[in-house]
Amino acid sequence: MRSLIIHFAIINIKIRFKGTYLGLLWTAIEPTLTFILLYIVFTSLRVRDDNFAIYLLTGIIIYHVFTRGTLAGLASLRGNRNIIKSLNIRNEIYPVMTTAATALLVFVQVGVFFGLMPFFHFIPPWTVVLLPIVIALVLLLTLGFSYILSIINVYVRDVQPLWTVIIHAVFFVTPIFWYLDNAQGILLEIHKFNPIGQIIELGHKIVVYGQIPPLADWLYTGLFVFAILIVGYALFQKYESRIAEEL
Repeated sequence: MRSLIIHFAIINIKIRFKGTYLGLLWTAIEPTLTFILLYIVFTSLRVRDDNFAIYLLTGIIIYHVFTRGTLAGLASLRGNRNIIKSLNIRNEIYPVMTTAATALLVFVQVGVFFGLMPFFHFIPPWTVVLLPIVIALVLLLTLGFSYILSIINVYVRDVQPLWTVIIHAVFFVTPIFWYLDNAQGILLEIHKFNPIGQIIELGHKIVVYGQIPPLADWLYTGLFVFAILIVGYALFQKYESRIAEEL
């Protein structure tokens, strides 16, 4: 099963970039262009933080993994409807496959991340060794949402444009280009229930500030992520029996 998932994940990557001139390079170009645009805008507004570039880049990379992963996961069933109808393969493999493809692409994005650090004279602290845990959390969160979105997309096609709107909205209420210490009111309340925001804050602490987040932060975020994963899988199992029929 593991080799099958990896095989389909590689195929998924090839399909995702089929017909493009730059191919896999888009995995690095997209978050980098977003970073450059936001960096220019906010440094023009005189953000007074020597590590703002790394703070911004950390958030963008993690958020990009989540958004691209969930968008691919959302389409995982409809995009493979011919295979689903012709082969007897367990349906839950398709969201797993797109998440595995996202995991493979993470290596490119993390490479860009560390490659840009010298340009900003930033030396990562030793706590950066905890970054794989943060990446694992965002991938598990992506899988949980992929289960939910993919099964809903089988029955309700409107979920695709709706999710695109949601991820753009969530970007602005997530501490990517603003600081949690400066948040107050409804923005701070939203953050408490924003799992991707919680993960990004863990990333900021271990990469930018060289801090080991308190155990309570790890537990809160981890329980949040696993709750979404369990709910997503349960929802998928409940409604998967009619997938082939609905497709």
